[in-house]
Amino acid sequence: MRFDPLTALEGSFRGIPFKVAGDRRRGGQRGPLHEYPDRDEPFFEGLGRKAKQFDQKIYFIGAGADLLAERFERLLWEGKPGTLVLPGFVRETVVAQSWDLAREVGKANWVEIQVSFVEAGRNHWPAPSTSWPHKLLDAALDARTAFAAELGDLLQLDGLGQEAFEDLAAGGMALAEVMNTAALLAFGASPSSALAAAAGLTFEFAGGLGVLMTTLPLAIATQRLLAGWTDALAGPSPDRRARSRAIDALWQVYDASSVPAWSPEDEATPLEEDMLSNRAVYAGGVRRLVLAEISRQAASLDFATYDDAATLRERLAIAFDVEIDAAASPDGARGNLQDLRAAALQAISSIGADKAQLVTYAVPRPRPALVLAQLFYADDADVPSRAVELRERTGAIHPAFLPASGERLSR
Repeated sequence: MRFDPLTALEGSFRGIPFKVAGDRRRGGQRGPLHEYPDRDEPFFEGLGRKAKQFDQKIYFIGAGADLLAERFERLLWEGKPGTLVLPGFVRETVVAQSWDLAREVGKANWVEIQVSFVEAGRNHWPAPSTSWPHKLLDAALDARTAFAAELGDLLQLDGLGQEAFEDLAAGGMALAEVMNTAALLAFGASPSSALAAAAGLTFEFAGGLGVLMTTLPLAIATQRLLAGWTDALAGPSPDRRARSRAIDALWQVYDASSVPAWSPEDEATPLEEDMLSNRAVYAGGVRRLVLAEISRQAASLDFATYDDAATLRERLAIAFDVEIDAAASPDGARGNLQDLRAAALQAISSIGADKAQLVTYAVPRPRPALVLAQLFYADDADVPSRAVELRERTGAIHPAFLPASGERLSR
């Protein structure tokens, strides 16, 4: 059939008009056709309709045909859904799936495009959400590697002699002692195997300080010490309490590393100034590595209450802000700290958002734990375990005599 532009139908896509020479629409039903042996009657199992498809043979004609066709093609390449107006004023929201553009030498001001549009529809599956605990774990692992490398770069021993190295090694020994003390204080009645494994790592680190004659090996050894020590304290299958105790021990190391370094009463010599600078750099590196390890443990910590999550989040926010301010110089640590801070605070918020809050309670007189658990958590299927939880939270000596007032979980 001869195409007559004067009588041709018109349509548009995303506001660009065109002439329509051919309009083909396809549809159907999805599903398998079951045909059974020795039976003449088949069965079609309908699974819903197919997506609507529109095959259009369109033309751009006139002095501006080439420019309009180029604009239309750029629009198709964007791949965005838009409104397709078909002859008869049929409107559909579609996406251009494929197209074929053709020009002929003998036809000036004439561009032919064959386009296959498909119904855009909507996504019935939710977009993938960010797993903040996994994101925090990745950020912590990346950050601790970066912090160790930066620590090795910032420490200076070239040309300073044996005295400067011995002073830096003494800082490593002091770190090992602080970690031993922190483990004992935080772990109290924890399994002796965890304390022994942690102590073994610190002794091995202290014994190897004499061999680490350059800064990068010292930085890497420090990072590995903190990571291994944390894992040893948490144990092979850490539960909530073990991870919490490991985090408490890490905070003690952080606080000890925040104590200002000793400085001479008189004016420092150039060598003493270099030694003091190394001490400050090493202490700062330890603090950053500690924050990375706390974040790594927090990524897998199942908080008991909303309040526990909020407390850790607040303390991490303050510590990160302090370290970010201290890293204001362009040493590369500032960006890593900011990324880790954002991931840590968001992850802790998402993990602790649905946890129960701590609330106060008051009853006329001391009651058994089981009675209070039945009173407070009657809808819980495991009231006995809630009774044990109440006893532990109140610190009662005997489960038959819980205090008349104290704190409990809201649900």
